[in-house]
Amino acid sequence: LGEDLQRLWPLIYPEQSDTACFDNVLELLLMSGYPLAQAMMMMIPEAWEQHAHMDPRRRAFYEYHAAMMEPWDGPAAIAFTDGRQIGATLDRNGLRPARYILTDDDRVVLASESGVLPVPESRIVRKWRLQPGRMLLIDTDVGRIIDDDELKAQLAAARPYRQWVEALRVRLDALDAPQAHDAVPTPPTDLAARQRAFGYSVEDLRMVLAPMALQAEEAIGSMGDDAPLAVLSLHAKPLYAYFRQMFAQVTNPPLDAIREELVTSMERIMGPEGNLLVAGPASCRHVHLPAPVIDNDELAKLIHINDDGDLPGFECAVLPAL
Repeated sequence: LGEDLQRLWPLIYPEQSDTACFDNVLELLLMSGYPLAQAMMMMIPEAWEQHAHMDPRRRAFYEYHAAMMEPWDGPAAIAFTDGRQIGATLDRNGLRPARYILTDDDRVVLASESGVLPVPESRIVRKWRLQPGRMLLIDTDVGRIIDDDELKAQLAAARPYRQWVEALRVRLDALDAPQAHDAVPTPPTDLAARQRAFGYSVEDLRMVLAPMALQAEEAIGSMGDDAPLAVLSLHAKPLYAYFRQMFAQVTNPPLDAIREELVTSMERIMGPEGNLLVAGPASCRHVHLPAPVIDNDELAKLIHINDDGDLPGFECAVLPAL
């Protein structure tokens, strides 16, 4: 794209639909030279973190690209084409149906349900469904359906993704604890004072914490919230209450990272996002966290991560948030 790249911004407009945003990013990747299937694997990866039998090269492919872009998870069934290849993929959860048939005259019919077109059973050669994280790809140039394993093995072997990841990925649990670090202020011992300091309400104690303590479950409730915005409230609010996230009130239940660990992950990476349009090891320069919640000792590791100068590029500053 060269200098014309600057004319594309902003790539995503606030009023666009989810599908339009996805389409814009996919087209950018295609115009930048990515193969269609690879761009789709980058945007909608399969569940690779807990997949014990996945090819290590394919796992490295997903691990590398996870540092460049967060997954555009569904529930979603996506159909895509560049004019030569046409395909469909399902997100990692597989919560959307997508079924297809192949007829004896090389016709493929894919839809959310079977039987959308009247095709005699005698003409059907194969009948199957898209599985979570899998891809159906038809290449009209070569005139065949490319198998999911064959396609992904070819793309995963195209670059030394494992070498790039292992060379530059830093794991928080592997970092040495600093010899001495600033003491964390001792919290007040009075429980009520601590709850007030952190903005706990009676509703939090009764409706959120009580089910967690008694049944080891998270309370499920309506996603509607009629409380005033923090900036308009007459009561003191904790800092995070001022960063209210707007979301659609849909009926999908929340995913459970414990009971649905095969398709969810608590792992996080910290560091600058890589350049989507340039492939290379620099995109792996991140700190890997097994979970987003860290304790004070782990926080001290991050604060002092490059005190010895062993990890250039990782600089840390402590800012007051009072």
